[in-house]
Parts: sequence; C-alpha cells; structure tokens
Amino acid sequence: MRTRTNRGFTLIELLVVIAIIAVLIALLLPAVQAAREAARRAQCVNNLKQIGIAIHNYHSTHDVFPMGSSKQPFEGPATFASGAWDSWSGQALMLSNMEQSSIYNVCNFSLAPGQINSKLGYYVNSTAYNTVLNFFLCPSDPNASGANGYINNYGACVGTTTFHTWNAAGSNGMFAYQTAIGIRDATDGTSNTIAFAELIVNSPAATVPGRGKAAGGAGVTSTAGGKLDARSMGMNAIQADIKSCTANFTPNTSGNNTGCGFRWGMGAMGLTMFNSIVPPNGGGQVKWSACRTQCCAQAQHAHYVVSSSYHSGGVNALMSDGSVKFVKDSINMQTWWALGSRAGGEVVSSDAY
Repeated sequence: MRTRTNRGFTLIELLVVIAIIAVLIALLLPAVQAAREAARRAQCVNNLKQIGIAIHNYHSTHDVFPMGSSKQPFEGPATFASGAWDSWSGQALMLSNMEQSSIYNVCNFSLAPGQINSKLGYYVNSTAYNTVLNFFLCPSDPNASGANGYINNYGACVGTTTFHTWNAAGSNGMFAYQTAIGIRDATDGTSNTIAFAELIVNSPAATVPGRGKAAGGAGVTSTAGGKLDARSMGMNAIQADIKSCTANFTPNTSGNNTGCGFRWGMGAMGLTMFNSIVPPNGGGQVKWSACRTQCCAQAQHAHYVVSSSYHSGGVNALMSDGSVKFVKDSINMQTWWALGSRAGGEVVSSDAY
C-alpha cells in the first residue's frame, strides 16, 4: 500500500515566489505613485478653478478683480500707505467669494495684516492668517503641509514687470499694487492672459545673495522703488542675469531666504504675487524663486519671482477667463511674457505652450 506524503515548498521555490512578488511590486509601485501624483495634480487644478470662480464673483460685484496688494478691501485705483506689510493680498480680498466669509469677517482690513509682532495688526489678524486654507495649498508641495497655516502656493501675476515691494506702482499683468484691474483691460483676451500660477513654498534654507550686474557686464539693475519691463530689458540681458543669479545661489544656508509663499494674507512679490519674466521652474541647476535685480540683500526689492511647482514638466496656470492650463517648462520666454501681459498686443496660439 502506497502512502501519500505532503510535499511543501522547497527553498528554491520559495525564493522564486518571493522574487515574483518583488517584481510585481516594483512594476506596480511607479503606477501607484503616478496615480497619486495625478490625483494631487487634479486637486491643484481644482484649487485654481476655485480661485478663478472667486475672482470672477468678485468682478461681478465690483467690475474689477481684487487688487494684488492693497491695505483696504476696495476696488478701483487709489493711493494707499506704502509697505507690503501694510497691504492685504488679493487672496485675502476674495475670501468672501470662496465661501469663506467667516475668515473674511475675522480680518480687520482697517489694520495691516501684520508681519512683525510689534504691530497691532499682527495680534488682531493672527486668527485669520494662521488659519489653514487648503484651496491655497498644492498637495504636491511637501513644504505646503507645514504647521504654519499662512502658507500659500498660488501667486497673482503682475506681468513682465519687476517691482520694489515698498512703493512701486503699475503692472502690465492682471494684478498690481494698489490698483484694481478689470476684464475690460485684458485686450489680449482673457483666455490668453494669466491670472494666477503656482509657487513652490520656500524652505528657509535657501538664499540668493545680493548682487548687482551679471557676468560680462550684461546686467539688469533697478533702483529702489523702481520697476522694469522684461521686453525693454531684452532676452540676452535677462538670460545673462539668470546665469549670474544661479551661479550666486547658495543652497542649504540660512539667512535672507526669498520668502516665497510665506503668507497668503500679505500682498507682496513672492508671498502672493509673481512676474512672468523667467519661464516656469527656470533658474538653471537650482529652483530659486526670486533673484533680485539690484544690488540689495533684502528680498523685498525688485526681483524676478518664478512660477514653480513639483509637477513634472511645468506648472498649472489659471487664465483670466477661469480656465486652467498646464504650461510647460520649455515654453519660449517671449511666449511666457505674452501670456503674462494683459495688453501687449501679442498673438499666442494654443499650441505655443
């Protein structure tokens, strides 16, 4: 009579099974990561669409978009006290149009939003600007999930102009300091004019040292309180300046960081606004968010602020008609300038970016 023996796995068979499982995991992991990034990117697009709805609701009420930087929540051209720390951002002014009336009503717009703890506005408005507002955060940015509620990932476009934070006025974009701009002003067409785009939240361990002219004397400089237009600077000067800025960038050092995305409540370059001079994620070997165009070590002076993201290949941009488009890093610089300006007279085809 034959007896049946129960045969188990041999060591070789077990190793083969483990190897097969490991290969399957290795094949599936990139797909899972890609799916997660696709979901994060879709959420980012949705955030920008919400901002688009908000600025258009604001426009329906006031016949203009909110100011990019203003001390008071009123529409129309006006003169206000200088100083970015005394200015409210367009993001703050649109809160009531984003179903955030509770936060909007907490803001005391008669006082500065407050950056320095010696100012009254710092204490009065701390509840508002320390509130986490998820629609201002891109889920792909690892720095956006920090403990500080005031972080912001989306900047209003001031066009191809550089600004000194404290007292420069004027803009060829859809947003500006102390001036409200309406759809009627976008003669290039709202579908061809950027309203908002992404900004990577800065790590404090990054600084661009103050510097004057680029290598070879092809520099771009500005005086305090001044502004420059990329089209008058010229591509060669800007590209030389970018090269110089990249060479001077010192990673992993503390000090004068650029403060990109530092606070959603304050209307200032880098914090809540950017200019469309350097193409998305530009800057060479490092992703710097701001490179000053004058020999000054403070981040608030005239500089480039680059739209940037952790999405592969480009950034999401909200156009002034409310649509959201993905703009590639490889976009031609002059095309990027055209998308940033509201009335430059350029013709931009849909396949140009």
